[in-house]
Amino acid sequence: MASRFIQNSFHQQESQRPSRALSEHQRSKSEKGGQKVHHKSHASHHYNPLVIPCDWVLAENHAKARRVARELEVENQSTCPCCGYSIERTDLEYDCDPLEMKFLGSGFPLFYMFIKYCIFILVEFWLLKGMFCLATDLMGDYCYNQEKIKIQQKEHHSIHDHLNQQHHHHKHKEDNSICGGSLWHFVSLANVYDREDIRNLQSNLSLVVVFANMVSFLFFRKAQRSIDIEVDESQLTPSDYTICVKNIPKLNEDYREVLKNIFQNYAADGRELFVTKIVLVYNLDEVIELEEALKEMIRDKQEYLLENGMNFTDFKVKQLDEKLESLEQKIHQKEHELFINREKFAGIAFISFLTEEMKQLVLQHNPHTSWERVKAFFNNGMTGDVKEKGLIFEGHKLYVEEAPEPNDVDWEFIHIQTGQKVKARVIAWSISISFMAGCFFLIWFLSELAERMNEQVEEQEKKGIKDSLTQTIAFLTSQSISWTVVFFNKFVIGKVYHLIVDLEKISNKTKFNISFARKQSVALFINTALISLVIDFYLTGNVIGKGGFIYNESNVFLLNAFIPPIVWFVDPWSIQKDYQRQKQQKNVKNCVLTQQEANEIMEMPDYSQAKRYGDIMKTMWFTFFYGDIIPLGILFSIMGLTLYYFVDKYNVLRRRTIKESLSKHLSIEMIEMLELIIIFTGIGNTVVSSILFGEVKWQDFIIIIIGVVYILLPMEDISSVLFPLEQKDEVQSYYEAEEYFNTDYDRENPVTRREILHEIAKKK
Repeated sequence: MASRFIQNSFHQQESQRPSRALSEHQRSKSEKGGQKVHHKSHASHHYNPLVIPCDWVLAENHAKARRVARELEVENQSTCPCCGYSIERTDLEYDCDPLEMKFLGSGFPLFYMFIKYCIFILVEFWLLKGMFCLATDLMGDYCYNQEKIKIQQKEHHSIHDHLNQQHHHHKHKEDNSICGGSLWHFVSLANVYDREDIRNLQSNLSLVVVFANMVSFLFFRKAQRSIDIEVDESQLTPSDYTICVKNIPKLNEDYREVLKNIFQNYAADGRELFVTKIVLVYNLDEVIELEEALKEMIRDKQEYLLENGMNFTDFKVKQLDEKLESLEQKIHQKEHELFINREKFAGIAFISFLTEEMKQLVLQHNPHTSWERVKAFFNNGMTGDVKEKGLIFEGHKLYVEEAPEPNDVDWEFIHIQTGQKVKARVIAWSISISFMAGCFFLIWFLSELAERMNEQVEEQEKKGIKDSLTQTIAFLTSQSISWTVVFFNKFVIGKVYHLIVDLEKISNKTKFNISFARKQSVALFINTALISLVIDFYLTGNVIGKGGFIYNESNVFLLNAFIPPIVWFVDPWSIQKDYQRQKQQKNVKNCVLTQQEANEIMEMPDYSQAKRYGDIMKTMWFTFFYGDIIPLGILFSIMGLTLYYFVDKYNVLRRRTIKESLSKHLSIEMIEMLELIIIFTGIGNTVVSSILFGEVKWQDFIIIIIGVVYILLPMEDISSVLFPLEQKDEVQSYYEAEEYFNTDYDRENPVTRREILHEIAKKK
């Protein structure tokens, strides 16, 4: 398809607007499910989010409107003046099918299907190999017979000498390869240290597991696509009719009219289309700066009221109110200026069409590649090759994409230029690497301390001294390593990486969650698996000895399986929120919260799906990396993920606020990351075998090659070819579907949001 050059003129005739005259019967019925936007305000439409004192009834109604529950299909129901969501809702049953949560977007049904398939893959691992490994490890006698251990140490002195040469500064390194004698050692690979025949059988089974995983992944992808299609066909959302257009050049004319002309007449090889709505993206830096000043002024007012009594007639309070009102007006004025000022347009627009078929035609006729965007970035957005396919306007190729859902867009960052984002992400990665280095040195310190304490205990035992205090300290020091790892994983890494990803200024919440899940998964895996490997294998040389690698990682398996779901069930975040809420409500007379702050404190804590994906991914990677050497860990992980599934579902339905409508792209990215378990299986086995036994199995080498090839193949496309699924376009027009939207792009855009919510509040 040749490129279409579009002149900046309006001589072409615009299509006539289709009639919106629908009967009441047509408007009250839909062939598909959906949530109507009801237009009756619970309170006066003169809603002021900054008013002090707050109205707790309004705040409670806001919390009801934002809870995870399905809207009641009743006429003239009330809406929250703050967010526009319906207040009357009905809770889902705890044991409901995750597909019933489709009103939250496809992200949640896909997420719970993801956990189920992870449990299935772990059960597959356990049945095909884990049980055999555990049984054969228990049949071994290396850790039972100390005389046999000494004989094997002499026969295998070469590997021990190698470790001694690297770590000659440690005492008793030769003893570190003696089985530690704990329960964990008896059910691990350490107990068949001298049985090469058993280890060969276990390696053969690794190949069986890998091939089973590959088949499972194909069906997994099919199931996820099927769920996404089912959710999409059952829910009417603005993104069904909308595209996102980027790289729009600066103009001196009305952008809406220009874009309407382009996409009605040129976007599909001359086919006549109809544009229903255009929402522009603006540079919000000035508005954000004014809002920060507004927050600071509100804090000054709150502090003054607390220090001088709740006297709202005080002269200074009135002065502050006047300043706040003036600053609010300035923000409103600035938003209006952005709406009419062409200079503040960010070159991005959301364009909705009359039908989904029209949208799909535009997407099909206007492809682009990442390479095209890279070239344009280095050429100030200009297109160098005039033969490129797609819409080329004023020398700029218009990049047409599937639009995210309106509440998936991060309006604060979507206008940020690519160069700024690159710099921000370099800084974020630098901080991430520094943080992981800190984790490494902390665990190294604890490992060294545990090593020295164990040596001290051994020295005392040789001399016939039994010091219970020293033994207790040595035991607690060894335990502290696994507890520190799990504590950091649960309470520190997630918070740190959320702040790090915030620095990246990502344009939508799905992409934010993908970046967050990636970084957190890698950080958790490094902290859980790789740091201990480097320290115990290369620095202390204590692999199967007392308090060494086997002991520490077995503890991590146990704690990692049960601590996260237990903490998630106890839910200290909800407890903290409840305490804050009760504290404010008990002190109503002296409460200085604004209405917006009261609304937020009445909400349940926010839910982060990326954190959950990170927890699950870390468990999967860790299990397949060390599942061969510690087979009991597979069973722990199965139990842990099963508990996690039920606790997470309960928390979402009863104790969380969902503010994100995540798309299928997060789930697809997580499947891509999950498929890395094939490579991790081969690498984990190779590392352990080469260091512990001085050998590399050919089976593990083949597994690594298979894993690399599998990751490089376009598995999503292959799955689509093997299991084709038909997706139907929406049959209703945009105007028919509009009343079922629970939000829209102009309602989420900060520049137009205030006016739209004001209109909704006035409608009956």
